[in-house]
Amino acid sequence: MSRPAIHNLREVLRSQAIQPTFQPVVQLEDGSVKAYEALARFHAAHFSSPADAFAAATEAGVGVELELLAIERALAYLDDLPPGILLTTNLSVEALLTRQVCETLLAHASRGIAVELTEHTQVLDYPALVEVTEELRAAGILIAVDDAGAGFASLSHILQLRPDIIKLDITLTRGVDTDPVRMALARSLVGFAEDIGALLIAEGIETVAEHEKLRSLGVRLGQGYFMARPGPLPILPPAVL
Repeated sequence: MSRPAIHNLREVLRSQAIQPTFQPVVQLEDGSVKAYEALARFHAAHFSSPADAFAAATEAGVGVELELLAIERALAYLDDLPPGILLTTNLSVEALLTRQVCETLLAHASRGIAVELTEHTQVLDYPALVEVTEELRAAGILIAVDDAGAGFASLSHILQLRPDIIKLDITLTRGVDTDPVRMALARSLVGFAEDIGALLIAEGIETVAEHEKLRSLGVRLGQGYFMARPGPLPILPPAVL
């Protein structure tokens, strides 16, 4: 790793230089917001993209430390959420298996949060992961599997963890209005999610045609640039005394 990258990592961790941004999850039927996904953003002088930042942190052996900082910064905005709206945060399996990360989540368990597992590699110790996710779920934290349908890892997570939320990967959403195979898979996942009592969220909706096709297939919740790009949380009206 280059010296500038190491320097930038140290600076981000030292100054907590992560600015969360939030992308809404909406009900496709009427556009009402049901949740916000917290996304970490970095100053361009430090890293050109979040993926670069987390990749550099993993290479430097501080990946979990950076993920912990990201969720701490996101959770600091809980009071700014509209009533009844869920906040979702992204975590790798490695981070979730770290006790400090788990304790941080548990400290906010009553606030309406969900954890999206973003691991893209095979998990070697599912019993340990299930133990943690069950502890979080017992405290009221929802468990989501991200990128469903994108590969082996997400399907294994679904089978092992019995998630509360399944997020349909963007590669399956994109072009779903014209591809019979994508339509069939989306329709199957709608039925699967209903059978196990999970919410299904379609990620990466970018066109009106994708939006309408997913609605017709029975997908109720969605996220993507067609509805809203990531941005700041809405400003809440002042409380009435």
